[in-house]
Amino acid sequence: MNRIRVGITLLALFSVLLIANSIPAAFAWNLDVSPGSRTVAAGGTTSFTITVSGAIAGNPNVQLLVSPPILGISTSFTVNNVPSPFTSTMIVSVDPSKAPGAYDIPVWAHPSNVLYPGPGNMAAGAHLIVGSTFDFSLTLSPPSISVKQGDTASYQIFITYSDPSYSGTTITVQNVGVGPGMNYQLIPSPPTLNVLTSQATPQGSYTITLTGSAMGVVHTTSALLVVQPPAPPFDFSISASPTQQTVTPGASTTYSITVGLVSGTSQNVVLAVSGSVPSGVSTSLNPTSGSPSFNSILSISTMSSAAPGQYAITITGTAGTITHTATITLTIGQAPDFRIDVSPPTQTVTQGQTTSYSVHVVGLNGFNSQVSLGIAGLPAGVGGVFSVPSSLPDYSSTLTVTVPSNSPTGSFTVTITGSGGGITRVANVILAINPTQTQSQTQSQATITTTTMPLTQGGLFETLQQNSLIIIAALVLLVILFGALALSRSRHAAAQQRGPSRNFCGKCGTENPESNEFCANCGSKLRSN
Repeated sequence: MNRIRVGITLLALFSVLLIANSIPAAFAWNLDVSPGSRTVAAGGTTSFTITVSGAIAGNPNVQLLVSPPILGISTSFTVNNVPSPFTSTMIVSVDPSKAPGAYDIPVWAHPSNVLYPGPGNMAAGAHLIVGSTFDFSLTLSPPSISVKQGDTASYQIFITYSDPSYSGTTITVQNVGVGPGMNYQLIPSPPTLNVLTSQATPQGSYTITLTGSAMGVVHTTSALLVVQPPAPPFDFSISASPTQQTVTPGASTTYSITVGLVSGTSQNVVLAVSGSVPSGVSTSLNPTSGSPSFNSILSISTMSSAAPGQYAITITGTAGTITHTATITLTIGQAPDFRIDVSPPTQTVTQGQTTSYSVHVVGLNGFNSQVSLGIAGLPAGVGGVFSVPSSLPDYSSTLTVTVPSNSPTGSFTVTITGSGGGITRVANVILAINPTQTQSQTQSQATITTTTMPLTQGGLFETLQQNSLIIIAALVLLVILFGALALSRSRHAAAQQRGPSRNFCGKCGTENPESNEFCANCGSKLRSN
């Protein structure tokens, strides 16, 4: 018997331990109420979200209830008595007579197979604030908008609650009133009403209405919409100032380019340079694009090698398919220069005297550098001095040339040089120097004397040059004379070598004495040898 009692006791203790350990595991579940607090006006309705999660032994159905109930506040559940886990909405309605205040609603959840109260029951609280009578107001801002046909007007929706505790209460838009050919869009955040017009919307003024309701309260607000004719298409103009500029090679200049808005909504306009831009000329625009109205500066730089002339340069503005141009004129003039004018071109002077030339230095194309004068090509001993050796053109100077009595005579090319601004220019003149009168007479007498006196080597050459035909004829006669004399001398010498002459008859061959005129044999006439 004792053994049986001990066994029963041990079995009972094991059962108690088993039940004690199995209760927490069988009812490991949670009950959650969200949000923790709601505000509602007397006579209003609100809701809480009830979430049941976790494991319940045997997965029985779960029963939700409020206990104890609160007078003037009624509750109901959209989902109840279903297996865990699940989510249900608790709808709370407040009687109009309920006094404002804060109320805690006790929410219980228990397995449907467990009596309440009993093991596994869970509890949570829903905090409810009953406020003053609920109300709100609607406002559209701005109160008036003007748009073109086909454009959109945007109004902000402002909601004001009668009590801050109602903030966040959903306002249901029941109606939006728009005009013909219009449509609308409602954007929740931020609350915005967009009214879309079309080309079919007649021009004029329209009242846009908006109606909202919440908790049985309904309000309507309105705003003005003015529909105007459609906006004209975008267009722009382009102009340049000044329209013409003149520069010299190596100089720079600028033009102001103005791009103006003619109509429509401004768009980006891109500028470019084209046209007859000559070699040695560079252009740049700053800025190269913009939205009208705006200004740009066209800078033009020329090199010293740029060819003079007049050039038309085009500035083109482009926006999409729209193109407009402006034309400017760039004139490149001659480079700054100067010239030297000298008069007279020829001067004749006698040894021992002076002469002068008038020198004029004339600036060209805006030349403004100092020009210095110099001289070259004067014969030995002859000097030249400028009255104004250096100055800014235009100016005049006198070149005085002093010729000594022993200077060379003849005609000489004299070069007058002007240098300034990196440029050198020259002018050539003739200086003729004649001998003095006494020297001329002496030379004439010397010439006459040399014709009657024996010729020196220099006189012979000069005489030969002046009387070449006579000299040649005399030489020919002398040659003939000397030739005849030489021939006569040679015959005389031959006769002396030969001895006495002998005559032979040409007919019969008989030798006859030299004194015979006729052959002694045949009587024929003898020839003289």
